[in-house]
Amino acid sequence: MKDVSSVAAVIVVYRPDLARLIEVVGAVATQVGNVRLIANDGAPWSCPLPANATLAVEDGNLGLGAAYNLAGRWARERGAAYLLLLDQDSVPAPGMVPALLEAFQRAGPVAAAGPYWRDSRTGENGFFICRARWGIRRYRPRQGETLPVEFLISSGSLIALEALVDIGPFDEKLFIEHIDTDWTLRALAKGYRLYGVADARLDHTFGEASVVAAPFGLRRRLFRYPPERNYYQLRNSILLWRRPYVPWRWVLRDLRRSIALMTFYALCIPPRRERLRAMVRAVRDGLKAGHE
Repeated sequence: MKDVSSVAAVIVVYRPDLARLIEVVGAVATQVGNVRLIANDGAPWSCPLPANATLAVEDGNLGLGAAYNLAGRWARERGAAYLLLLDQDSVPAPGMVPALLEAFQRAGPVAAAGPYWRDSRTGENGFFICRARWGIRRYRPRQGETLPVEFLISSGSLIALEALVDIGPFDEKLFIEHIDTDWTLRALAKGYRLYGVADARLDHTFGEASVVAAPFGLRRRLFRYPPERNYYQLRNSILLWRRPYVPWRWVLRDLRRSIALMTFYALCIPPRRERLRAMVRAVRDGLKAGHE
């Protein structure tokens, strides 16, 4: 069992709910050596911080990729071996970090391990994305399971800093969407493994609210995002479909998902006109970018 002092955590902050942020900081500070809050809003807010936590205020919104890369450099300067990524509204359960560290004892090399998340609004358990015979599938693990996965959401992911150096930094051009997808796909393409840990639990919040819908027969819970997020979701999907390390099974699944979800957002969730404009712009910009 590795010492949790080898872990540094970053919480990327943008116009936070301070009560929730204080809960996040308190939950993670006892499980890691150091905590860094990166404020991407430049706003004059403040909250009490434990002794092992510091705050860096940026002039503007750097985006998640740039913030994660700053955190990686900061963590290495402090001699950390692992970097824990957290959103401002993701609360780690007690023992989450030690449980994630255990995954690095598995067959490897291991790039990252992630927790089994729970939707804090609905109370529903999440899932892991695992390889299936004809592509990939969602899987809800049993207690005690640690299993290889095809994807990890960024919040709650524990990343080996040596792997981060080898795989390369997060793609800052993606700004906010699919940053985790791109990095995990690059990790898998280089022969690294990702693990999902059922006993590592995370209370996580997606979007502003959620609705249950069935676009094109895909019954699922959808999260309300502003039109700007729809732009980055679709544009970045198009960019990833054309990258050489992205496997066909992921492209096919994401193509189907994107068509269904964007159609639903454009037709059913106001402001519809602004969403449609954002999506048209996303297609134009994604195709114009060409093969990267």
